[in-house]
Amino acid sequence: MINSSSMKILVLALSISLVSVTNNAQAAAQSGAKCKKLGSTTISSGKKYTCIKQGKAFVWNKGVAVKPTSTTTTTTTTTVVPTTSTVKWQFDGKTWVAQGTAPACSMPVIAEGALLDFSRVKSIEQPGQVRGGSYKPHAAVRWSDYGSYVNGVSITAPFDGEIVVAAQYKQGGNFQFLLNIIHPCGIMLRIGHLREPSDFVRDILRKLPAAVEMDSRESSLSGVYIKKGQLIASEVGMDSPTQPDMHGSFIDFGLVDLRSRNASLPASFSSNADTKYSTYSVCWYEGSYLSNADRAKVSVLPFSSGISSSDYCTRR
Repeated sequence: MINSSSMKILVLALSISLVSVTNNAQAAAQSGAKCKKLGSTTISSGKKYTCIKQGKAFVWNKGVAVKPTSTTTTTTTTTVVPTTSTVKWQFDGKTWVAQGTAPACSMPVIAEGALLDFSRVKSIEQPGQVRGGSYKPHAAVRWSDYGSYVNGVSITAPFDGEIVVAAQYKQGGNFQFLLNIIHPCGIMLRIGHLREPSDFVRDILRKLPAAVEMDSRESSLSGVYIKKGQLIASEVGMDSPTQPDMHGSFIDFGLVDLRSRNASLPASFSSNADTKYSTYSVCWYEGSYLSNADRAKVSVLPFSSGISSSDYCTRR
């Protein structure tokens, strides 16, 4: 048991100790006050002091002002843009079927200038007609007259989608490649006679069979996605073909609406083109697939060959 005399001594000792600690803290907060360890630091009254040697003594220097630590928490919200889709479209031999829930198509599916600059285009070939002895579900778009070539025609991805088909081949000695890109909502872009691939597309083509003259067999792909605005090709067409009528800056361009068969075609329709393309292809410059501005530009373009026939387009 602690007696009263001992208690007084303990209280006195604690008081002396607290005074000593207070004095040391005050001393540490003052420039020139003594410190014990060379190089040690302390922060007091908004300044950082460092213990230095002055003569034979260790003292605190003049101190450097420091910014107070903020107690405010900043929250940053990052919007993650998906680069993949859980929807897969497959052809079962008769119809296209969505594996997963397809979102509604927001029209136009190709915004103004998103695929190419239609103001530079000189002429088109109709989709849904026979050309060169074969049925062509797709159209052709030309930037030059036959026998001439225009450099610098670029093609970009008009929407986020999955590249499901690719091919590379040679025609008249010219390297050519094609891509099929599907929008999750069920619109497929088919684009061919591309000549100079972007680095992104070049990496895809490296994994395909080597380009062989007139062998444009398609390779199926899965899990390869492209973003809207991403460069596909920086040059198109052929600048030195063996057939003069193919000479020029042009592409094959088709849209395939996988959601339903083209109602313009009779039930008895048949052709030498692949059914999954020929019966679902559409007249892409009619309807609401393109922006109003781009549709207006295309509607006044002449036909490259002068042939206006089409199973899809009402313009004759």
